[in-house]
Amino acid sequence: MTLSESILSVFENYATAKGRASRSEYWWWVLCFALAMFIVTSLRLNNIITFPLDGLLNLVCLCPNICVAIRRCHDSGHSGWWSICPIVGLIMMFLPSDPNANEYGSPEN
Repeated sequence: MTLSESILSVFENYATAKGRASRSEYWWWVLCFALAMFIVTSLRLNNIITFPLDGLLNLVCLCPNICVAIRRCHDSGHSGWWSICPIVGLIMMFLPSDPNANEYGSPEN
C-alpha cells in the first residue's frame, strides 16, 4: 500500500474500528501524521503562525489515530483493546498480518 492509498484509506474509515488495517497502512499513516505535526509545531515555535494549529491537528486526527490502531490490532488477529496498553499496544503494531480471514474480516490485497 502506498502513502496516498494509506491516507485515503484512513480517512475513508475515519470513525470505523471494524475491519483490518495492514502494517503498511498503519505505518504510512503514522509517518504522515508525525511529519504534519513536526511541520505545524516548528511553524508555531518559529512564530510563523500564532494560532495553535498543532492542537487543532491533534483534535482532528484523534479519531482516525485510534481507529487505525484498533484495526491494526485486528489485522494481527487480536482485540483492539490492546491498543490502549502502551507497551503491548506498540508491540502489536509490529506483528505480522494474519494472512487468513479472522473474526475481524479477510485481508485486503
